[in-house]
Amino acid sequence: MKNRKRSQKLASGVVVRQDFRDCARMVFYETGDKYSRHATHGGTAFVVVFRGRPYAFTCNHVLKDFEWRQLVITNTKFGKQIAGLQSVSCATQPRDAAADTDVIDIVVIEFASSITATFFKDAAYILDSSTAKTSQPGDQLYVAGALKEKVDISDTITPGFCFLEFVDSGADSSDPTLRQAHAKYKNPKFSSISGLSGAPVYNATANALCGMVVRGGMQGSACTIRYFDIFNMMQLLAGVHDGLSQTFYRKRWMPLRKL
Repeated sequence: MKNRKRSQKLASGVVVRQDFRDCARMVFYETGDKYSRHATHGGTAFVVVFRGRPYAFTCNHVLKDFEWRQLVITNTKFGKQIAGLQSVSCATQPRDAAADTDVIDIVVIEFASSITATFFKDAAYILDSSTAKTSQPGDQLYVAGALKEKVDISDTITPGFCFLEFVDSGADSSDPTLRQAHAKYKNPKFSSISGLSGAPVYNATANALCGMVVRGGMQGSACTIRYFDIFNMMQLLAGVHDGLSQTFYRKRWMPLRKL
């Protein structure tokens, strides 16, 4: 995939051109320490525009010992303007098939009312029913995130953004919110994919955003990730946008069958 924007038709019929890599952000925090102003445990977030309002997604576990009020989300990938936060939402009482799943790790960040879509210039991914699709086994996927081993915040903030290719392996056999993907790289220039939690996953086959990385690992040059299906993410996002205290939905689940 070349470094260019791709044309997509929104549900309204309007054609836009966007590159999902532009929406990725390195997760880091303001410490309040004048000698070491910023810190990170690794992780990625990404910015979207949904029904005209900007939001961000990331994973709950990237927070660790920081507080959400310390989170820095910049206007562009290498931006200097910081977006004020209004709320952070996640699932707290999943039930039925969602119980004991990773759905509680999906976080939707709502920005302050003064932050509009224009604050992010053209760097936020416009998300609707046409630009978000669930993957199918064999689909070609791309992930854009910040590798922890490539990040440097000692003097200046230097994100370690990467662009990795995967192939969808199907729905997770035990978690209806997740899908799996795999890859094998020739002479990779990294030894770990730590930091990709919260990274957007784009489906090049469907020309749409398809999810968010939650975890993964490497064994030699082979790499496997598990990522949230965009369907589940959109349900939470719609609930936040509509101001709902809870939301309930059903999902058709076709887990990967191992022969």
